Amino acid sequence: MSNSFNNPLTKLLTTVGSIMLFGNMIYTFLINTEPFLYFRSPLFKIFTYGGAACIVVGAFLLPMILNFFSFTGRKAAPITSGQLVEARVNKWKLLNKNSNNQRVVVELTILPPDRRGYDITHKQELSQTQINKLQNGAMIQVLVSAANPNNIQIQ
Repeated sequence: MSNSFNNPLTKLLTTVGSIMLFGNMIYTFLINTEPFLYFRSPLFKIFTYGGAACIVVGAFLLPMILNFFSFTGRKAAPITSGQLVEARVNKWKLLNKNSNNQRVVVELTILPPDRRGYDITHKQELSQTQINKLQNGAMIQVLVSAANPNNIQIQ
């Protein structure tokens, strides 16, 4: 799952803003001249307002923008042509509940007959009857796309 607070740019902006603000406060106590003269200087204003702006953008605005343009919640297009194969459920987790369907993330080992098995993590909305089949170690039927073997659909 994608979390916009873990984005490197968010972490960088928040860290830089904190360093600017705390560095500005520490410098105020370390200078030998009158601190009130420093409060009127452009350097004080740049570090204070710049640090606050970096924190606000990094902690609030950027995560909202990234969540708005995130493609993680969009549904994948249904598979039109593919092969029905067996898959072993390694682990599964319920993400959220809707009225009829529930969104799950499933770690599967796909076992195609014509090649070696491979592991995949897949998210899909399933009905309650489909979720009842998801047991660790259980074998289920999945439809594997002919164009992309990593694109699957649980049957």
